[in-house]
Amino acid sequence: MEGVKHKTAAKLLALLGLLAMAIGGLYYAVSLLHDKWGLAVVAAGLLLLLAGAALGRRELAEFFSRRSARLGLGSGAAILAVLALVVFLGALSGRHHLRWDLSQGRQHTLAAQTIKVLQGLRAPVKAYAFFRETQAGRREAGDELAKYAYASRNFTYQFVDPDREPGMAKRFDVRAYGTVVLVAGKKEERVSLPEEQALTNALIRLTRKGSKTVYFLSGHGEPSLDGAGKEDLSQFKKAIEQNNYKVKSLLLATSKQVPPDASLVIIAGPRKPLLGQEKERLAAYLNQGGGLLVLLNPDRDAGLKDWLAQRGVVLAEDLVLDNAATLANMSPLVPVAVQYGFHEITQPLEGVFCFFPEARSVSLQAKLPQGLTGIELVKTSSASWATDYKAFIKKYEELAVREKQTGQQQTIELKPGPQDKRGPLSLGVVVTLTGPAAKGAPADKPPARGRLVVYGDTEFANNSFLDLMGNRDLALNSVSWLAEEEDLVSIRARQRTNQPLMLQPTQAALAFWLPVVVWPLALAVLGTIVVIRRRRSL
Repeated sequence: MEGVKHKTAAKLLALLGLLAMAIGGLYYAVSLLHDKWGLAVVAAGLLLLLAGAALGRRELAEFFSRRSARLGLGSGAAILAVLALVVFLGALSGRHHLRWDLSQGRQHTLAAQTIKVLQGLRAPVKAYAFFRETQAGRREAGDELAKYAYASRNFTYQFVDPDREPGMAKRFDVRAYGTVVLVAGKKEERVSLPEEQALTNALIRLTRKGSKTVYFLSGHGEPSLDGAGKEDLSQFKKAIEQNNYKVKSLLLATSKQVPPDASLVIIAGPRKPLLGQEKERLAAYLNQGGGLLVLLNPDRDAGLKDWLAQRGVVLAEDLVLDNAATLANMSPLVPVAVQYGFHEITQPLEGVFCFFPEARSVSLQAKLPQGLTGIELVKTSSASWATDYKAFIKKYEELAVREKQTGQQQTIELKPGPQDKRGPLSLGVVVTLTGPAAKGAPADKPPARGRLVVYGDTEFANNSFLDLMGNRDLALNSVSWLAEEEDLVSIRARQRTNQPLMLQPTQAALAFWLPVVVWPLALAVLGTIVVIRRRRSL
């Protein structure tokens, strides 16, 4: 009885060992991320197999003493060798497979700049793509990320459904579907539009050493960067820091120049005008290739109206109202941006609204000065209009006085007047200017290209409105574009061309008859002849 139990236990251990080895080998062959687990399971299976062999050593000795067992051992060894070869080839193809892109224009191949960046990865980078299961664009994002993973084993990716895994979305502070978060160690980069240019530039920022510095101009009554008030900019500052930038205050009035480490200077809602020497230092910074983000409310231009006009920007003394905002349960004093210019800043915002509470219109001159190029970034709907700011405030104050005198609530009628400018109206512009080459620079080096972005509103980026619809993306995209490094790539999207195969009637007939009729019929005739001849020979 005891021998039967030992024999049964030995068979069970051997069977479990073989099964574990098969599962572990298969997992090792197909897994690229956790292949060590497969090897561990194979090792555990081998131990079980050895334990079964030790427990049933008498039965094994008796079995291998037979002649039939020795003959079968050779066949079994051959089968195992073939299986081992199949597993080896599977593992080899899983790790060193090759792909050929035969599409026109190599639509499914990454640019050379991207491949260079991926091959230079020295530490693992993982991309978390936050898409719903049935969300449009998920398949395209997966195809794009798969190309990156194919080019570098240090790049992996994972899809996360924010609805099913809200903890992951909260961990990475993801606020919109379609966001891709790249993680390398403790550093993170976010991409709103998972296209090659955005992903590659995010990889470059993620793997660069050190941090770039963003300066906020101070000393003119600007909103606080650390306050928790509704009009403060602490959330904007935090969002910039999350993108791996250092944020500092800049008292330019007491500095000889903009600090050399400044990647970007932000002028956000100053209440007092800038001094002449401050504007001169900002101009020098722009001419040397710096980036400047200007956020100005309707009531104050900080003495920059003429300074901006010299750079092709028209800063109007008006207030933009928009009846379309009421459809979003907003006041007409909060115009809605529904149209975007074609630019890297606004490209990911297609189909997303932005809100600009108490904004002024900002546009480009009909003819820009020489050396300047510009685009109007955001525009309101056709239901908007711009009215004179001072006249509007005066009318509002008169209603307030009348309400105080009569004790009855007064309402202001918000509709465009005969002198008002009808929408769509521009609320933000971007200007690129070419400055003089730096002293001592090579003769073949192009002049520095300064970058300037101006919005007629500060409040869209404050603590109250930053997280409303696309406001955060617009603000951060502006910062990212203005502070880009010189080695960040610009990759033109490959155009998908549609070239249908045009066949002549004769060619179309051949394309049908040859594969559908002729070849099957010929094979049937040959098969019939072979069968008939074999029967006659019997």
